[in-house]
Amino acid sequence: MRYTEGYQERALATNAPSADAIVVLSGGRILAPGEAKVSEWDGANRFYGGVELFKAGKAPLIVFTGGWSPLKPEATPEGDLLLSYANALGVPWQNMVSTGKVINTKEEAKAVSELLQGVGLKNANGISATAVDLFKPRILLVTSAYHMERSTYLFERQNLIVIPFPVDFQVSQGKKLSAIDFLPSAKALSVSERSLRELYGRIYYKLID
Repeated sequence: MRYTEGYQERALATNAPSADAIVVLSGGRILAPGEAKVSEWDGANRFYGGVELFKAGKAPLIVFTGGWSPLKPEATPEGDLLLSYANALGVPWQNMVSTGKVINTKEEAKAVSELLQGVGLKNANGISATAVDLFKPRILLVTSAYHMERSTYLFERQNLIVIPFPVDFQVSQGKKLSAIDFLPSAKALSVSERSLRELYGRIYYKLID
């Protein structure tokens, strides 16, 4: 997993470069059983990383992707929920937006690119982001560290300049191997499966794109 994460490190939001928009990728949610129909986080690091960047003044706009699964058609797209959560933390409604429903990272990249070209972004020289041949929107991309390499590749394929801001690390800083790490466990198997699936995904997209 450390290899899959690319030996990246978590940066301070205050030290991140400025961009045209902060893009927070969906991370998966659980629709809890019961009459409340509460949608619960699988992991909240992506959301909080994006809000942290906004509060540090790194971009005037946050884009949440509308992660959705056809296996859970009754569930609200993730981005729609995150808008209200971000507003409760002080992010103004006019400074954030959600994409339409997206099912995978490739769809997220396409939806974000189309959205940014439509909101009238302009660079320092006043060139509109709709003139994609002249101006590529710069985005701070917030996603899990192990997912960053594949995400960056797919977003750059959509004519975006990507500044990675990895979060949700799976390996603790300074972790050293011990004898117990060589004992089989369900958790270790899960981490290995997630890592291998991500590596397979990188190969897949580079072969078909």
